[in-house]
Amino acid sequence: MQKERTAGQAPGPAGQYALITGASEGLGRAFAEECAYLGMNLILVALSSSGLAEVAQDVARRYHVRVEHVEMDLTQPEGPEALVRWISGSGLPVSVLINNAGVGYNSRFEDSTLRDNESCILLNNLALVKITHLMLPELKRRQHAYILNVSSMAAFFPMPFMPVYGPSKAFVLNFSLALRAEMRGTPVNVSVLCPNGIRTNAACRHKIDAHGLVGRLVSMDPQPVARCAMEALLAERPVIVLGWINRALVALGQYVPTRLICSVVSAFYGKTAKPAANAVTGASAQALGG
Repeated sequence: MQKERTAGQAPGPAGQYALITGASEGLGRAFAEECAYLGMNLILVALSSSGLAEVAQDVARRYHVRVEHVEMDLTQPEGPEALVRWISGSGLPVSVLINNAGVGYNSRFEDSTLRDNESCILLNNLALVKITHLMLPELKRRQHAYILNVSSMAAFFPMPFMPVYGPSKAFVLNFSLALRAEMRGTPVNVSVLCPNGIRTNAACRHKIDAHGLVGRLVSMDPQPVARCAMEALLAERPVIVLGWINRALVALGQYVPTRLICSVVSAFYGKTAKPAANAVTGASAQALGG
């Protein structure tokens, strides 16, 4: 848990609302705390029975901001539409949208199920596109507004043993950059976060530790990721890659042959791959290690 801090100690769109998906744990919860620290009110979204209500109460108590929460499955038909209708009907002034919710699996494609792949695409891509499209008119009404889409380091590389998750995050990266260009000249800034491994829970830490020293060097805890990401978002940086090692990996990947990249990725993720029934992560696929 993040060290206790008083809300409003740093500049931000205080008094406005930040809409955060996948907010019940891990990076999503860290974003909730960081936005509250910046003085923002919150709309938190996550699955039912995920402890979201308790998170909302805790953040409201500690940071003295208003916190609304909505429990729903964004992969269900009309889920994003229902969420935005509720926000519109409540009249809450949203100026920050953080599309954090995501899911993925670590297994061979042939061992996955159609439902695994469908869930990955529906949540990582379709729900994100729907929410962003539906929220744009609201965001454009603000003097300044921000969209932060959570992608992954996986967006930059082919990902054996994560063959749908990686491309889903590449979509998020390129969608964000295209939308950023289209929003130039409007009040809306679009940034995309591409983290590597995030130590969100025991299972994630175990997977990162299985990657040895390299896994530990490139991974981070959720709180510093959220803090650095919000600073970069408010500074309107387009692509946010945290840590000099991760930035070096992205730069190096432009020159390394694809066959070699696939061999290295296979060595890392092949040894942690499991049958799909045991491979699906929780609400935030960043637990898979970027």
